[in-house]
Amino acid sequence: MKKKLFAIGVLAALMLALAACGSAPAAQTQTPAAEPQTAEETQLPAEGDGQNPVMNFVGVYSTDYSIEALVEAEGMENAKITVTYAGSPWFHNQTVMSGPFDPETLTMAFTDATLTEYIYNSDGSVAEEKTSYVDGRGRAVFDPADNTLTITEEFPSGNIDTVYTWGPSADMKYVSDPDHYASVTAMDKYQVETVVGFNVRTWYLSENWYAMADMIRYPITINDTELADADAFLGYMIDKTISESDRDAMMEEDFLDMFVNYQGIMMGDGEVWLSDPNYGTDAEPVLEVIALNGIVTR
Repeated sequence: MKKKLFAIGVLAALMLALAACGSAPAAQTQTPAAEPQTAEETQLPAEGDGQNPVMNFVGVYSTDYSIEALVEAEGMENAKITVTYAGSPWFHNQTVMSGPFDPETLTMAFTDATLTEYIYNSDGSVAEEKTSYVDGRGRAVFDPADNTLTITEEFPSGNIDTVYTWGPSADMKYVSDPDHYASVTAMDKYQVETVVGFNVRTWYLSENWYAMADMIRYPITINDTELADADAFLGYMIDKTISESDRDAMMEEDFLDMFVNYQGIMMGDGEVWLSDPNYGTDAEPVLEVIALNGIVTR
């Protein structure tokens, strides 16, 4: 069940992502992810069915360069496309565009493409957010014959086409439910899974307790021992390691739609639990480690 969280974009991929409409926006899954529409279900819009015709094409389209385009319907005639490129756990670019969808040509023309760059802190909070450009122009054309989406962005130096194929890529995960964690945190799903989740899994598997110490909500109880603060935690962990079974379970954690309930978000088979102390307040969302399991003496 291991999946590659996302590819670290090489320079060529990054340049393509930035130029070709964007860039920006990767335990065992305890609840089933939403099933995407299958390619066989894609069809030409029916006339007069009372729905936005782009509904026949909603879903995720991807390229070979870790770039994904999420297609959504807006109102009764508009389409919205969000193109995401994730260069690393700390950085992603995202281009959002929208416009009326023509059911005869299967084309969406847009004049509002906005590219935003995000840089993240290790706790999943946004360290820097910068708008690179606005009012980008172009068109998006759907082809049901081969289940592709071609986005053309118009530049003074010439048009650039990017072809996306229906379905989640091997390098990035499709968006199932953006509100999957909304019952416990206001943090964006992308940040929960590919920033916080990635960091915590890395620290746990590498036994980097110094990094983990700053994310723990104290006091925390491990193996019936209550630890009041970071110093107590680090002292306790000096002769500790991870059991092989728990290591294997966390190795299988793919971050997609992690189990969540009123207690928080569970990673692996319960090796780590996360919770947001700022949930329900106006404070910036932040996830903290509230339980750490699988810890044994060397």
